[in-house]
Amino acid sequence: MMLLLFALLLGPTRGSLADMLGFRKCTTVNGISGACNMHLNYFTLAGTHNAGAGAYGLMYWYSGAAAPSCLIRNQDKSITQQLELGIRYFDFDLAHIETGSGDWWEKGLVLVHCNGDIGCAYSRSLKKALLEIEEFLGNNRDEIVLIRLKDHAETSRQYIRDHLADEVLGIFRTSSKVRINPNANPRLGDAISRNERLLIHTNGGYGQGRPFNSLRQVESYTGAAGTSSCYSVKEIMDVFKRQWYRVKDDHFPVQVDWYHTYGLCLWDLAGLCDGMELHKLVEINKEVVREALRPINLVLIDYAGRGSVRLSDVVKEINEYNVRIFT
Repeated sequence: MMLLLFALLLGPTRGSLADMLGFRKCTTVNGISGACNMHLNYFTLAGTHNAGAGAYGLMYWYSGAAAPSCLIRNQDKSITQQLELGIRYFDFDLAHIETGSGDWWEKGLVLVHCNGDIGCAYSRSLKKALLEIEEFLGNNRDEIVLIRLKDHAETSRQYIRDHLADEVLGIFRTSSKVRINPNANPRLGDAISRNERLLIHTNGGYGQGRPFNSLRQVESYTGAAGTSSCYSVKEIMDVFKRQWYRVKDDHFPVQVDWYHTYGLCLWDLAGLCDGMELHKLVEINKEVVREALRPINLVLIDYAGRGSVRLSDVVKEINEYNVRIFT
């Protein structure tokens, strides 16, 4: 009775009683009806490759000189803009800066793009990106986001292991907007209702243990150069067939790497795979469902928002198909 009276006194603008108590009834997940009873490994997320590389404009070498966008920059939208475009999966590469100076050089963990031949180019801080994600999730209570931390500057390995958990938990341990999900493969409705709508998967180089889950994936990446066209459905399926035992094991999220990494400037390479080319992903998903009895889970692209077709619209079509088949 006291809780009900308290809710009435707060008024309708403060949200439902369930919201105030930290629980919310799941009706949709990332805009998809019928997905609340699905687990993450039967759902698909639209993602950005090297999501922080270019998200805040030009990138810089450690010397302070500007890095060439042609070779280094994978995105031209901020993290918030990527979220508004429907991106729900962020691939971040990290390094660190020991001391901050000025507005750009922020001490701590930093978003980077490292190229083995020419070194690492620096963007803004990981904290800045996480705060944007926290704010978005706080304003959009039916959305789930996954972060992948896979690659990092080798010289930052120990610093990352020593500081990553503290930097992440410094934001989310006491956040009233969203909590980190400790389950690598949650039931989506539970993630919504418990407000555990952020997942962070890391590889071994980052260290393991909570609040992170171990990164386990099947990827389509081949390292093939791009000059005139994107991948065909057959090319992606052939890569998956070479690791088919993992594709059929639904403990391994299946990721389509829908980008090339060399052959042209990265902006031009992204143009090979955007627009109507994105609709091939629908066919790839149907092939995987038909042959492996599970869907693709993750799609990574460069330059989200480039071209006439949004990846999130294609992923919505994929998820509507997944709901029909698996629920």
